[in-house]
Amino acid sequence: MRINGYRQFLNMKPFFSILLVSLFCFQNVNAQHTQEMAGGKGVLYMGFGTNLSFYSKSDLHFHSSDFDFTLYKVRGKDDGGLKFDGGGAAQYSYQVGYYFKKKNFGIEFNFDHIKYFVRQNQVVHLKGSIKGQSYDTDTTLTPNFIQFEHSDGANYALFNFVKWKNLWVGKNPAHVLDLVFKAGAGPVIPKTNSTIAAGNEVGKHRDDTYKISGFVMAVEGGVRYTFAKHFYVMPSVKGAYADYTHFVIKDGYGNQHWFAAHINLLIGAQVNL
Repeated sequence: MRINGYRQFLNMKPFFSILLVSLFCFQNVNAQHTQEMAGGKGVLYMGFGTNLSFYSKSDLHFHSSDFDFTLYKVRGKDDGGLKFDGGGAAQYSYQVGYYFKKKNFGIEFNFDHIKYFVRQNQVVHLKGSIKGQSYDTDTTLTPNFIQFEHSDGANYALFNFVKWKNLWVGKNPAHVLDLVFKAGAGPVIPKTNSTIAAGNEVGKHRDDTYKISGFVMAVEGGVRYTFAKHFYVMPSVKGAYADYTHFVIKDGYGNQHWFAAHINLLIGAQVNL
């Protein structure tokens, strides 16, 4: 499973290379809005918002004293972004960054509180051992067999390199539209909730604490509309590769990796410094 994951990542290298070349090409563009903004050497900004997540199929590997098996091509889902029905916390994102006007680039910390749930009643292939018995067969995922989720967050903590390219400045320069491009990496910090009943009358349940369990790399593109000089709204799309190399289950551990697309919408404030 791990070898296939790294092969998938290597196949993505041309994609990441093209994006990085595009990113550094922005270095030669003089963004008009940075010249219009008055005062200071840069822009300090903070934003908060929500996200929607779409995950590729992933292989889930579980290991404990009672079992060692892999579920192949498992489908997962998020929790639907904003929630107002009292059914759980919203998926949220926030960012804190500083943009250097003269050098025309920025640095940013971006935290995405995303959620991941294994879809129930799907048929997947199971390979491995449970209670000393070997399996290599298709099986249906039901709550009586396995319930698995990063439900208080699969959580990306990203350190980003940021470029802005001006698209439009209004007659009033307080209104600006920019194209935004980001590339970054950082740890994943999931809080995993799992119940695995494989070979046990009473399932092994663990509601884990937050742990650094692997890494994520991501690229993001969007538009940033600044108004009244000190406020902005930014919709964006993020592509990510996340590798959860060691999350914790009851009496054991597991791993998985995925490619994901995330739609973000943030609003924020900024100040010239």
